Amino acid sequence: MSPETALLVDLVVALGLVVVLPLGLSLLGPHVVPGAGGPWWPVAGVAAAAGAWLPHGPAAQLATVPFLGGSAVLLVAAVRGALPGGPTAPRPLAVRLAVGVALALPSVGAAAMLADRGGWGLLGFSGTYLALTVPHMLFAGFTAALVAGLVVGLDEPRAPGAPEDPVIRDHGRTRDRAARAGAWGVPVGTGLVLVGYFVGDAAELAGALVLTGALWCTAWAVLGLAARGWARGLLVTGSVAVACSMLLALWWAVGEATGLPHPSIGQMAATHGVANAVGFALCTLLGLRVVRGAAGERLEREGPGVPALQGTATRPHRPSRTPGRRQA
Repeated sequence: MSPETALLVDLVVALGLVVVLPLGLSLLGPHVVPGAGGPWWPVAGVAAAAGAWLPHGPAAQLATVPFLGGSAVLLVAAVRGALPGGPTAPRPLAVRLAVGVALALPSVGAAAMLADRGGWGLLGFSGTYLALTVPHMLFAGFTAALVAGLVVGLDEPRAPGAPEDPVIRDHGRTRDRAARAGAWGVPVGTGLVLVGYFVGDAAELAGALVLTGALWCTAWAVLGLAARGWARGLLVTGSVAVACSMLLALWWAVGEATGLPHPSIGQMAATHGVANAVGFALCTLLGLRVVRGAAGERLEREGPGVPALQGTATRPHRPSRTPGRRQA
C-alpha cells in the first residue's frame, strides 16, 4: 500500500473502532453483550486506533490489547447466543446466526491487528493482507452481519383492531423475505470469502457473489422500514452506498479471479472502503437506532397488544408496594 492508502485505511479503522463498533453493540444491549452502550467500548477503540500512529513493535501491540480483550468478550457473547437458552434464543435462527457471526468476527480483526503491528505473519499472511483484514472484519464482518440480523422482524406495528391494508401487508411480506435472505446470506458469503483467502480466487469470487446478493437483499429490507425525516435519509444513504460499493467488490473479485483489469487497492480503499464505512455502516446504524427507538416508544404508548419488534421491548409494569395504589 502507498502511504496515502495506509493513512486512509487507518482512519477508516479508527471510525470502525471508536464509533461503528460501539454504536452497533448499543443496538444489541447489555443483555446480549456486557457493557454495550457504556464507555468501555469507545475507550478501547481509541486505544487501539492510537496504536496505528506508533512504530511497529511492542508499544503498538500494547495499544491493541483493549481491542483484543473486547473481541474476546464478543466471542464469548457469540457462544452464549448460540446456546439454547442464550439471550438471542427467542429470535429466528437466521437472526441468531447473523448476530453470532457479527460478534465473532471482530476477534479475527483483533488478531490480524496484533500481528500486523508486531511485524509478524499470521497463517501465512502479512503486511497489506493483515492491514486490510481489520477493516473488513469491522465492516463486512461485524456491521454487515449485524444489520442483516437486526432488520429481520423490524416492521411497522399495527394498533389492535386497526384494519389491515393488503398493499402494506404484501409489501411487508416481501420485505421480510428479503431480510431473512440477507440474514442467511451475509454470514455464508463472508465465510466463503474467508475460505477463499486460503483456497483461491475462485472461492473468494463465489463468496463475493453470495455476499453481494445478500447485502442487496438487506438493503432492500432496510429501504422498506418505516422511517421518516432524517432517519429515512440515513437509511436510504446506507442502502444506496452498500449497493454501489458491492459492485466494486465484485469487479475486484472478478479481476483477481480472471486477470481482467480491476481497481487498485488504493482505488478500492478510497471508494469501496469509504462507501462501506461511512455510507453503509455509519448511516445505517444511526438510522436503525432512530427507528428502533421510535418503535419502542410506539410500543409503550399503544400497549402490549402491538407485536414486539426485533430488539425492542415494552417496559414491564412494576406493581406498587403500597396496597390500593397502582404504579405506572
